[in-house]
Amino acid sequence: MLPWFRTEHTQLPEQTIHNGASVGRIALLGADLPGLRPKLLCEQGSRIKRGQAVFHDRAHPEIVFASPVSGVVESITLGPRRSLSALVIRSETGQHEPDPVIMDMSTAAEVRAALLAKGFWAAFLTRPFGRIPAPDAVPEAIFVTVTADNPHAPDPRVVLAGQHDVFAAGLKAVAFLTDGTVHVCQTHGADIAAGLGDRIRGAFFPPDGNSGLAGAHIHRLHPVDQGRTVWSIGYQDVLSIGRLIETGVPDFSRVVAIAGPRARQPRLLRTIAGASLQELIREESRPGNHGAPLCVLSGSETNGRKASWLGRYHHQITLLDDASKHVNAPERGVMARFRRASQIPAPLVPTAALERAFAFDVPVVPFLRALSVGDAETASRLGCLEMVEEDLAAVSLACTSGADYRQMLRHVLNELAEDA
Repeated sequence: MLPWFRTEHTQLPEQTIHNGASVGRIALLGADLPGLRPKLLCEQGSRIKRGQAVFHDRAHPEIVFASPVSGVVESITLGPRRSLSALVIRSETGQHEPDPVIMDMSTAAEVRAALLAKGFWAAFLTRPFGRIPAPDAVPEAIFVTVTADNPHAPDPRVVLAGQHDVFAAGLKAVAFLTDGTVHVCQTHGADIAAGLGDRIRGAFFPPDGNSGLAGAHIHRLHPVDQGRTVWSIGYQDVLSIGRLIETGVPDFSRVVAIAGPRARQPRLLRTIAGASLQELIREESRPGNHGAPLCVLSGSETNGRKASWLGRYHHQITLLDDASKHVNAPERGVMARFRRASQIPAPLVPTAALERAFAFDVPVVPFLRALSVGDAETASRLGCLEMVEEDLAAVSLACTSGADYRQMLRHVLNELAEDA
């Protein structure tokens, strides 16, 4: 067990799926879409249906973002340079839902057109750069992450139980998008990719702190650089693509784990991507130590962010004491990291924990020093093009310097993407 997964202090979630609390508001978040500038297709007060396009990528109008629910656009908040901060939709019950229809997705062109039009293109992220791929791009390979990124995350095999045919249909559709291999990355059990064709192959990784990272899978099986591109996608998105084939209706549901020391009953909940976390957890938290306020992370304790909405790529909600607001409590753990990130970093000291936290076969200290000074050329030469922010979350937590290398990596990747 890796040291930053403090399972000895926190109960592991029960691996049984329960229906989450009814959620009346959901949001599409700019934080999940780095580099994207939206062209809005609705306005505040617009009444929309599930699956209706609410905005598209200004640079690539074919890439559509659809509403996960039927309802009313409650607010639209834009950030710098008209980037998206959040588009909030208030769900309304009783509206007519789209009628199910079996979709014909038996060619590469049909699969591509359907995923672009139905809002699923954002399920894919590129390596290098960790961005949504261009609508006409063809990767050398696609990586499907069927692994948990920490012991508190949902067990993918529990989520997929009884739905293997639907998942297989999604895998076959994804395979149309590349001429190369679809790597179905797993940690244990029977190969869920068996019998699906020569280009859909199972790959197994030891169940440790790095087994849930697509970057670690790519680093081992298909390293990338400026001239080589692969895509990654999560197993729940592949399952949603399988459902789209069967019904023609976009399904943005998620199974997430409620975890952390403030979770009343750690377990799995079925909800929807972008769900209001305050609504979802209203019966899920317990009182804190010495009256400490509640901190809600979308994502894990290692790689989560303080948030009001469930992130597009997150499968976990972590509840813990907000030590940064409790003046009498010593700062430690994940909240201490949030506080120290704004301070001047201390010296970077090589430690065994730092080496264990890094999933890549590159010299960790020179690499982190290159990120610290914004040396994009050296960082690229040492392998940053295989990485995205999640790959450096554990390193940031383990490093004695207190630096947040995720932000540094994003800055370097954006610089390299502009020069590509």
